[in-house]
Amino acid sequence: MKPMTLFELNSIVRLLVQHNMPDTYWVQGELSEGRQGYGGHFYGELVQKDEHSQAIVAKARVTCWAGVYGELAIRFREATGETLRPGMQVLMEVRVTFHQQYGYSLNIVDVDPTFTLGDMARRRLQILRQLEADGILHDNQTLRLPLLPRRIAVVSSESAAGYGDFRNQLLHNDYGFRFVVRLFPAVMQGSRVEESLISALDDIAQEADRWDVVVIIRGGGATSDLADFDSYPLAACIAQFPLPVVTGIGHERDETVLDHVAHTHLKTPTAVAAFLIDLMAEQALRLDDLSQRLTRSVTSRLQREQQRLVRLSSVLPLAFRNVRQQQEHRLDRLMQRLTSAHNDRQQRERHRLDLLDQRLRLVYTQRQQRERHRLDLLEQRLRGLDPQLLLERGYSMTFDAEGRLLRDSSQARPGQHITTRLAQGQIHSQVTP
Repeated sequence: MKPMTLFELNSIVRLLVQHNMPDTYWVQGELSEGRQGYGGHFYGELVQKDEHSQAIVAKARVTCWAGVYGELAIRFREATGETLRPGMQVLMEVRVTFHQQYGYSLNIVDVDPTFTLGDMARRRLQILRQLEADGILHDNQTLRLPLLPRRIAVVSSESAAGYGDFRNQLLHNDYGFRFVVRLFPAVMQGSRVEESLISALDDIAQEADRWDVVVIIRGGGATSDLADFDSYPLAACIAQFPLPVVTGIGHERDETVLDHVAHTHLKTPTAVAAFLIDLMAEQALRLDDLSQRLTRSVTSRLQREQQRLVRLSSVLPLAFRNVRQQQEHRLDRLMQRLTSAHNDRQQRERHRLDLLDQRLRLVYTQRQQRERHRLDLLEQRLRGLDPQLLLERGYSMTFDAEGRLLRDSSQARPGQHITTRLAQGQIHSQVTP
């Protein structure tokens, strides 16, 4: 059997589609992509998701030629206040087409405007409202972005072209700035996006003091692939992250919940790199300006100080003489005041000493008289106690051989020699039994 070419096979498929599906069909799905081309034609992508897992189970390219789209877009906007855009759940009347080169697609004939916001848009809106109700929607945006964000933690897929473009643009910037870039790998597409990104962010948070900013980047792709980034746990993690988070996810037309909670939202990875380089360049320009201003200020100050030194060198001798004369006059005045104060103090002290001398003499005389009187009284009392007076009155005193005064007869022992003193003379005797 002779093999056929791909074009021949695709031609057969095209004839089969045209022959077996000549009618139009109303199809419900979510518009995951949508844009108007240069000729006014509309190009997009229609998807169907599983009700429980939200996984995409079917997708198809859709087109609407300019002649139909112009009228259709006006009617749709009048009915819904919206334009056809990604995230809308739509009900479209389509004709099935197949092209040998471009393959299977659906040609839009009409759109039912009663289907407006799609599941993606509603889900995103619900998440944003929940973040706002929890009071964390703008938390990361309140953080201060470092003036020189050199240390950059990147969350991306290692094989992603967007990460390579981002890194190359940083490392080969026109200014020669040096950035420290480290990749924290994460899955950027599919059901594991939420789990993988949160894990990478947790790793960064463990060493947050080593980084200035966190960058989450992903290259372009189908808008439906970005639905995995519309996650409340992931958005809450970024909103409350301790470092500023910059996102560059998708193309110009794409937007996710993460873009609303991040500190700075940029459209592409290269835009993020340009943003960081511009921040550094802005500070470098500011530093250059400050350096020039400082140089001019220092030069001007040196010139003024040199002129001031010249003026001071000319007036210093005269100023020194004036100061010396002033100080000499001041010393003379101080000497005069000191001499006068000394004389006054000397006179006061001399007068005080005279007064003290007079008071001392008076106190001494009075004390001498009191002591003399007291001595006279003591002398009189002593005379009254003199034993000789008692003896002259007729009394006598008896002493034993050792000279002790005997006050009781029991103190005298038989045979003991005793002496009796009288007013005139003594009597010696011996005690008999």
